[in-house]
Amino acid sequence: MGKVRRKNVWHWWVWALILLISFAVLGGGYWLYYQSIEAAVYSTTLSFMEQIADHDHLNIVNQMDSKREVLLTLLKRIEATRNSRIEDVVYSLGVEAKTTSFDTLYLITAADEVYSSSYLKTPLQSMVWAEEFRNTSSGFLTRYDEDSRERWGEFLVYGVRLPAPVSCGGKEISGVVGLVPIAEIANQMRLESFDGQGIAIVMKRSGDIITASQQYSDLDNNFLNPLEHARFKNGGSLEDCRQAIREGDSIFVEYSLDDNSYYALFQSLDHHEGNDWYLVVRVSTQVTEDQVNTLISRSLPFFFMLGLMILAIAYFIYHSMDSVKVARASEQAKSAFLANMSHEIRTPLNGIVGLHYLMRQNLGDRGKLEEYLKKAEVSTSFLQSVITDVLDMSKIESGQLEIYSSEMNLKALIEEVGILLESQTRRKMLQCSIDCGELTEPIVCGDALRIKQVLTNLLGNAVKFTPEGGAVSLTVGQEVNGETVHTVFQVSDTGCGMSQEFLERIWQPFEQEHRVAHQNGTGLGTTLSKTLVEKMGGSISVESQLGKGTVFTFSIPLPVVRQTGEESPSNEAKETGHGMGGKSMLAGKHIMVVEDNEINRMIVVSILEDQECELTEARDGQEALASFEGSRQDYYDLILMDIQMPVMNGYEATRSIRSLDRPDAKSVPIIAMTANAFREDIEKALDAGMDDVATKPLDISLLLKKIEQIGNGRNLS
Repeated sequence: MGKVRRKNVWHWWVWALILLISFAVLGGGYWLYYQSIEAAVYSTTLSFMEQIADHDHLNIVNQMDSKREVLLTLLKRIEATRNSRIEDVVYSLGVEAKTTSFDTLYLITAADEVYSSSYLKTPLQSMVWAEEFRNTSSGFLTRYDEDSRERWGEFLVYGVRLPAPVSCGGKEISGVVGLVPIAEIANQMRLESFDGQGIAIVMKRSGDIITASQQYSDLDNNFLNPLEHARFKNGGSLEDCRQAIREGDSIFVEYSLDDNSYYALFQSLDHHEGNDWYLVVRVSTQVTEDQVNTLISRSLPFFFMLGLMILAIAYFIYHSMDSVKVARASEQAKSAFLANMSHEIRTPLNGIVGLHYLMRQNLGDRGKLEEYLKKAEVSTSFLQSVITDVLDMSKIESGQLEIYSSEMNLKALIEEVGILLESQTRRKMLQCSIDCGELTEPIVCGDALRIKQVLTNLLGNAVKFTPEGGAVSLTVGQEVNGETVHTVFQVSDTGCGMSQEFLERIWQPFEQEHRVAHQNGTGLGTTLSKTLVEKMGGSISVESQLGKGTVFTFSIPLPVVRQTGEESPSNEAKETGHGMGGKSMLAGKHIMVVEDNEINRMIVVSILEDQECELTEARDGQEALASFEGSRQDYYDLILMDIQMPVMNGYEATRSIRSLDRPDAKSVPIIAMTANAFREDIEKALDAGMDDVATKPLDISLLLKKIEQIGNGRNLS
């Protein structure tokens, strides 16, 4: 009993410690959050104040410039009408005052006479701005308050003085002065961003106020004087403000005055009239306090929820185990894929190794050798398809799979697929049928390699999962829509079919419905097919029933290619690889074979020797370049160039040959032999100056056909 009690006490102490740590973490987090929010709001407020100051500064300066421009334009017009009477000029002043924002305009003569737009003539010394006019050489700007019986108001005085007087109506005009109601500047200052809790003030460097925004009207005549009783924060002081103003610098301060706290931004309004004005933007700190309090109040539920999350962390750890299970399942799926891939690769490899052993044991039996060679060819083809699927899947996962369109013949493509299908179905004693009677537009633009890959995947699955005596069929139809034809391919079989449960995940990678052990595969065929079809702008679907069979249907839109000529009548002879007399079309051709691998080089050389070619061998690009440089003009009819070689690779060798200063360097055909079978590798070879590409493992008949076609293109046959 005592042990249980001690255990319970320890248990509660642990929970108390957890609660204490949780509250400490929450409290510290809350304090840091409050500080960060306060700093962010403070920074935002300062940024807004700077933007407002810049806005008001620009407006005020632009207004000053526009008023000065009006006065300068007026003087130019007066100068242009120098033959007019002074009375006419004064009349034009009145018209100008009514059509502009000037309340009154004055014309000043060299004799210190002032003519106003209200047709009054007074001496210059009677004007309150006379001293500013006499002291300026170009212009001035000042404030003028008038409280006479005739008129009362606050004005800005804009003055422009000419460098030299101009004659007009018998008078020497030396300048012009205009009065503008000071409210015009106040109207340019707006602080809507702070809900009426801010003001904008224009003052002299002494602190005397010129004007203020409409939101504030009860200021002391001097803005700086009340600050002598203010309490500045963050190390600021009134002397700092005065010092910044004397030096024409901007300054930002925070201070308290009469139980209120403010932010104030001082910014110089120095202008070409030589005024010493300053723009002050002042905002109550209540603005930031309200924003901080609002944000904090909104965040309290978050901290409450955070506390609950900390207390319930064990519960969430339990649920996080689901993620571990998913990760393990994914790892198991990949492991199963690697195991199946290993099986798929080792199976044809085992067949190839075994068949080579049997061929060595039966060298004298030609019939058995032919049988073994056919089976080895099938195993090699299957191994190549497995490797291609795995590499394509890798490109899909990395987002690098691309589609390349070119002119293609659908009938020829289907014939090639049909030959492969017929050989596969014959071995399993399956019925095979191909119907392309509705193929109305065979010449189209598309990616023949990828379409053939999809058909090979789907037909291969159909053959694999159809028992002996069953049937596999391929039907191709088209719907023409203008210059585009929708080609529909349908692959049907009478095999074992698929369950509805598996159909829901058939397009996922690594997925297989394991029914019979010998039917295992990589689980990538359908995934690759769907991705390729969709990359080509098409769609794919499947229908299946267990025990009855499966139908795959995919449709691809392909642009139609209109034919303008007919095939050459000699094509048939070219396809056979021999001329009309039965002699090899390559007999006597001088071909250089560039290959660093001795076995691969021996294979190619032996094949071409059977074609009665004259051969030169090179082990790397540098040897090939030296051999070509040392040959006579037009000696070589063709160069077969490997890509990855020591000393100098195939790309560099090709570029070096093409750059030689001899005519045949530009024209000699070069065919790349590369194990890099991706389309970008082919493009790289062509960009290097090669004429064509033969991918490894080499398709011998295709290689010979490429050599013949390139040779015919150079009139070598």
